[in-house]
Amino acid sequence: MSKDVTRIELAKALKAIQAISTEEQFEKIKNVYIQNRGEESVMSAVNGLSEEDEFAMLTKLMGTATHIIGLEQRPIIKGKYIVPDFFVNLKMGNSVNGKSAEDFNDYKCLVEVKSIQKDNFKIGRGRLQRLRNIADLMGFPLLFAIRFMRANQNALWAIVEDDRRSAFLNVTYQGVIDGVRNVFWNEFSLMLNPNLILKCEFSKSAKINSITHSEYGKQISATFTDGNKTIKQNEEAFLTCGLIECYHLEEIKTEKVNDDITIQYLKPKTQMAFLADLIYKMNNLVVDEFGSVIYDASKLIVRSDTDAHSSLINRRMIEVLAKPLVDNNLMFLGAIGDLEFQLNKWKEYGGE
Repeated sequence: MSKDVTRIELAKALKAIQAISTEEQFEKIKNVYIQNRGEESVMSAVNGLSEEDEFAMLTKLMGTATHIIGLEQRPIIKGKYIVPDFFVNLKMGNSVNGKSAEDFNDYKCLVEVKSIQKDNFKIGRGRLQRLRNIADLMGFPLLFAIRFMRANQNALWAIVEDDRRSAFLNVTYQGVIDGVRNVFWNEFSLMLNPNLILKCEFSKSAKINSITHSEYGKQISATFTDGNKTIKQNEEAFLTCGLIECYHLEEIKTEKVNDDITIQYLKPKTQMAFLADLIYKMNNLVVDEFGSVIYDASKLIVRSDTDAHSSLINRRMIEVLAKPLVDNNLMFLGAIGDLEFQLNKWKEYGGE
């Protein structure tokens, strides 16, 4: 390998290889190319680049973009500019205010994606101005999407606008609420009825394709109840159970009916989740026979021209699963942040 190859160039090459290889193959290739260049530093860059794919995939699954185009960031003609990661064209509704995407004109923007292990993201005057220079040249507003990796089991993203009144940018966790994520992703929260109990019935003799418990057998039905309203589902219940699993279920008791049938009673430990979190968590529930998570945004991006995305959980699936729960007051839809701000910002972007 040439000594002139930079850390980021190497990281980009390794990220592309990682997306099309097995873990074993990647380990061998990584060892060949990293050698004395500092594995931790290079792999940190690889993981950071992978977060760009994570943002793009999550935006696709949220269903608010008509175009998500990655921009080539190596300048052919050098200048005082930095090219952001994506051009995005948005066409989104505003669900909490009853507005559909049909009421919205296209909103074009540039998005710079960052991931950070700290509690806040800072960008100084020089780098920020170079990003602004290309945004001005192209004539599109500049947004930042920052993922806080300390909560990497969640889709803890802040999406914020570039404030031209400031020479610096400093984004904290509060940006998840106060930024424009709720508008960009047309996002809402889903809160569970605090009295909700999930009653799962398992059978050791059942042969259906369903959730499998190592001790109780196959799940044959699930009942969702708060003591007043009750919904019962049969073998199709595994998807709804997957949705409720995102709220961290804990077993409160079991009832052994006979040698074949066991009933498990579960209660959610958390009550509220954002839509993007539910999509992210549900896609990460599925594991292979070795217990490894199947969902990998970078691999899926590479396979965009195939049907690899067809089995993913998207916002439409969440809305379908949540509807009977919402209709029976077992789940409640809510706004994220200020409702009036969300509507006004949606109108500012192109809503009518």
